[in-house]
Amino acid sequence: MSLAERKARDIMLTDYPAVDKDETLEHAVRVMKRYDSDRVLAFEDEKLVGIMTKRDIMTKLATLRTRNVVPGRMHVSSFMTWNPKTTTPDATVVEIAQRMTTENIGSYPVVEGDKVVGLVTRWEIASLAPLFSDVKVVDVMTTVPEVLKTTHKVLHARQLLLRYNVLFLPVVDEEGRLIGYVTVDEIADAFLAFHDIVPEKFRKERIDHLLVDDIMRLRPPIVSPDDSVAVAFERMKAKKTKGVVVVHEGKQIGLVTLNELVRLVASKG
Repeated sequence: MSLAERKARDIMLTDYPAVDKDETLEHAVRVMKRYDSDRVLAFEDEKLVGIMTKRDIMTKLATLRTRNVVPGRMHVSSFMTWNPKTTTPDATVVEIAQRMTTENIGSYPVVEGDKVVGLVTRWEIASLAPLFSDVKVVDVMTTVPEVLKTTHKVLHARQLLLRYNVLFLPVVDEEGRLIGYVTVDEIADAFLAFHDIVPEKFRKERIDHLLVDDIMRLRPPIVSPDDSVAVAFERMKAKKTKGVVVVHEGKQIGLVTLNELVRLVASKG
């Protein structure tokens, strides 16, 4: 089947994480973990009303408003995006990729009639990368907006991810050697754990002292500029992370994330 012929129904997840909008944040995160997903669809009386992502958790959980509350007392409805945009089973994969790019949205529930029948995320679009084995990493990579150091505060990492609207940032040591990486997932998970175990009266002070070194993942996947985008995707998939670092002659020169692979698919329209 050619890329142009592929539709949402051909790649969508039919078993996806879902909760009631009034469930606790704690429960929703357990459901996300069970599905190895960074998002969950929210329903009210079997009707789709929202979608909550790790990005939503990262964005809202460190605010002053939520610092005094534990995840077991917070609800999905306070974190989710209401009335999410959707797609249909017959929408083409290229159309969906184009929408993801222009609307800056990471997933679309697939709706037929008034029923949700699936979910398409960046991962499903990016999984088509093997169709572009002739496309090199250098043709799609983006520059690294800023690198993180192990001594940077997690709140600084959060700020950079939001400012540059990126999925993945490399981490270097004091000598500038690439040693790790941070995504929205690591920060959201750290904030969740933090709220769960740190007493309320200590939160403001301690969250300010949480360091990248405390939460980063080690050994980021790397590719060379001449590797194919298919190789980049396979390395993301192997580490279950949203990006790879492009390294040339020992220096990091760029990134390829799920966003770049979605843009590649979108460009084939």
